[in-house]
Amino acid sequence: MLYNQRTLLLLSLTLFVTTAFLALPLTRNNGIKILSSSSLHSTAADKNKNNNNEDDYEDDRERVQKKRRLSEFVNLEPLPVSDRTRERIELEDQNKVKFVEYGNDLWKLRSNIDELSHELLEASDKGETDIENGIRETLSKVEQRDPELVYRTELELMKDAVSEERSEDATEHMENALNARSCLPQLNLEGLWVGKYGDHGYEMINVTYAGDILIAYKVTGDNNVPRGEITFQADLNPLNPSRIIDHRVDEYNREPLKPIVLTDKASKKWGTKQLPRSHGLGRVAEDNFENAQWMEGQLIIIGEDYFSFAWVPIEHQIFFGRPSPELTLKMLRDGGVSILKEKTWDEAPTPDDDITVWKDYAAHCFAKTEETIDEDLLGNEFSCIWHGVDTEECYFE
Repeated sequence: MLYNQRTLLLLSLTLFVTTAFLALPLTRNNGIKILSSSSLHSTAADKNKNNNNEDDYEDDRERVQKKRRLSEFVNLEPLPVSDRTRERIELEDQNKVKFVEYGNDLWKLRSNIDELSHELLEASDKGETDIENGIRETLSKVEQRDPELVYRTELELMKDAVSEERSEDATEHMENALNARSCLPQLNLEGLWVGKYGDHGYEMINVTYAGDILIAYKVTGDNNVPRGEITFQADLNPLNPSRIIDHRVDEYNREPLKPIVLTDKASKKWGTKQLPRSHGLGRVAEDNFENAQWMEGQLIIIGEDYFSFAWVPIEHQIFFGRPSPELTLKMLRDGGVSILKEKTWDEAPTPDDDITVWKDYAAHCFAKTEETIDEDLLGNEFSCIWHGVDTEECYFE
């Protein structure tokens, strides 16, 4: 009987402890919750929910930050423009309206001037005074739309005013001349240009002016004419063309060159029927810039974005275009070496070659790809425009 009572007491105590333990929170002494199998799914779901909430919070924070950044550029007031800049912009707009733009409209205008001049002579010879005065008035108005004609006329008037010590008149004619000059592409080519110098590859030049003398310096050079040297120049002064100071140019002081007339195919592509050209001087030299000399050249104006220069005796012409910012930085970074002057490869490297060899080969392939793309973009339409070679692809007429 005592055994049974002791057994019952132990059983009761065990049941009490078990019941108390089950009633307590399922935690260890270290405070970490003990997960039962029945609570695994709900806990995982809560964790995913918390993670999603954290992701949403990060997304919201990024959106807020982005909105704040964008708000910095919303409702920005334009930068203040100085009176001098505003006057310059207004003057440029006025000149664009006053003068005919370079291109076919300008060539039509000059044809009209020639026709009116011929009619004026006929009316003068016949003594038809009224008709003569009417044509003269019309001709004067038409001539005021040709920027090159106005530039030449105003320079002559300024020269006369200076010689006669009429300072106010000289200043007025100078301002009129500068307005017309701003609309002449050949006198506004300042800046960087890139052209392919034969086997040397693409090189960069910087065009500047000394008065009306165009001077092209090499920014990147080669073994013949290094960087920093003049590669070509041309005197574009309409009162005294082809007169370049400090160089032997007297033998090239000729009558102005007639413009090049393009075929319909080339005219459609480049948006102009004629290409004005001027006498110039091109520089050539042997290796290491030895025996450097000047030879007859021609500056050919294709438009505001393109021009070419031809070394006439050696029948060599280079076509120039504006470089992109990326190309400019790349060529300047290469320290004056032509970016397409790479090592020649007869065959690809072998797998056993060093990694540096493969890098050089990859750079070579990339450069050749760029060269091909540039040549496709530039085309070959102007390969003989100045020389007049009689071929089907030549656009010289």
